[in-house]
Amino acid sequence: MAVAAAFLSSSLLPTTPGSHLTPFTLRSRLRLFTRRAVVVNAAAATLREVCSGRVPDHVLQRAEEIGYVVPTEMQEQSLPLLLSGQDCILHAQTGSGKTLAYLLSIFSTIDFSRSSVQALVVVPTRELGMQVTKVARLLAAKACTVMALLDGGTLKRQKSWVKAEPPAIIVATVASLCQMVERRAFSLQSMRVLVIDEVDFIFGSSKQVSSLRKILTSYSAASSRQTIFASASIPQHNRFLHDCVQHKWTKGDVVHVHVHPVQPMPSHLCHKYVAARHISSQPIQCI
Repeated sequence: MAVAAAFLSSSLLPTTPGSHLTPFTLRSRLRLFTRRAVVVNAAAATLREVCSGRVPDHVLQRAEEIGYVVPTEMQEQSLPLLLSGQDCILHAQTGSGKTLAYLLSIFSTIDFSRSSVQALVVVPTRELGMQVTKVARLLAAKACTVMALLDGGTLKRQKSWVKAEPPAIIVATVASLCQMVERRAFSLQSMRVLVIDEVDFIFGSSKQVSSLRKILTSYSAASSRQTIFASASIPQHNRFLHDCVQHKWTKGDVVHVHVHPVQPMPSHLCHKYVAARHISSQPIQCI
């Protein structure tokens, strides 16, 4: 009712002095506002409606059971592109739904009957990898294998597992992934989706950037896969978009999906302060 009152006061009620609305007119306009609100709510698509026909039903059911029912703005904007196979740069703040968006794209692409590595999610840290793996396994619900390659100490044991039964989805840190590929534990030639999460963090690390470039260009070709970059912050994103195409990290029609961009800091700031005196006569500076 508070929203309705604000709406009426700002857009329906007359503002000329002495004007008024009769109670009947006010009730009529309030009913009109209510009907409009119902229409707007009815028009909002659910996550199932956005993904219908492209993401397996059992994955959508698991998403709903977990609590993913209404898509975020990032998911509304990116999923139609991702589910059509478009290369994308997902650029939005933490908590905007980027992880679910690219995981749904993965599940729409992989063949659950094939025994091969079809999707790869590259993360900068073990902690982020564990979070992504947990969500991926919840959505998969044992329909496919999701393997995490996050710890160098267990790679020898995981190498035998990968060879015996290749997982459909791998979540890996840059170092662990490169070690496994160089040891010929598996091939990425059959990979259909490549996700680089927190791409700005990886490109900002001198230890990881050369290995990431190798993942993007040497282990598989951009023309044979869908490539998805995700990050909360991408400095000079127009330059990054150019580099993606120039260095063939993505296809030429890659799309930058930017939701709620953060306004840049102004180039010049002027700081002022006022000197005041307390009762004790000690100066206090107020900035």
